Amino acid sequence: MSEIEEIIKEYDNFMPPLSEPMARALEAIRAPQADTRALSRLLLQDTILASKTFKLVNSAYFSGTSRQLASINKALMSLGAMKVKNIIIALVLQKLYDDEGLKNLFPHSIACATACEFLANEYKTINPDDAFILGFLHDIGMVILKSKHSDSYVSMYNECKGDYETLLENEKATFGISHCELGAKLCEKWELPKVLVDTIRYHHSPKEAKIPFAAGIVYLADRIVSIKPDIMSVDQTVLDYLQVSLSDTVNLREKILAKSGIFLRELSDF
Repeated sequence: MSEIEEIIKEYDNFMPPLSEPMARALEAIRAPQADTRALSRLLLQDTILASKTFKLVNSAYFSGTSRQLASINKALMSLGAMKVKNIIIALVLQKLYDDEGLKNLFPHSIACATACEFLANEYKTINPDDAFILGFLHDIGMVILKSKHSDSYVSMYNECKGDYETLLENEKATFGISHCELGAKLCEKWELPKVLVDTIRYHHSPKEAKIPFAAGIVYLADRIVSIKPDIMSVDQTVLDYLQVSLSDTVNLREKILAKSGIFLRELSDF
């Protein structure tokens, strides 16, 4: 057994147990396409989840929604099954992020997902609905590190003051593994798509990824919505490698954070 495998084995007991809704949400991620019947059944069985979903479906987050949608079937027809699936996955996993993760991890993940969706639409590199999930789950490894190491990981994260490169170095030096590697291993355990595993593993080094455009979109989104955008500048060599150009990132950041803020505000009433 390799050193990294030994480290992963130590974290097995800290992998979060899956509630039934979470297991269903992960099953939805595994499916190449959204199953409208399965989504309908899931919402029918969970009235709170259904209420949250309808609130978001009818919110300004989806600017194309001009009228109130009263049923899941109408929502699926109006927005598309993939968008509804993304909402459900984010809502189901919110408890995991809030209970086990860092204080602002869920809001950051929603912001990153929103940015990924925007960039995927802008550059036509990957499907925007797929991009949303890649962005939402990119820091899932932090959930496990914080769950196992609690206050020591929170202190490490805060001391890095938004500098991801320093955080990665400190994670490796202290725990023997980074949140990128651990998150990828978690998604492998959950048998999630390979593109998701690859993107999580390389979202800070997209040129090393097997699918660089997927990891690259998350890399860019993560930096656009980062806590310290002045510190987390985008590596020009990554932009050149992806053949992407960014302009007026300040305005773009404000637009994305405003949109993701709608998502979060709609949940505040629950």
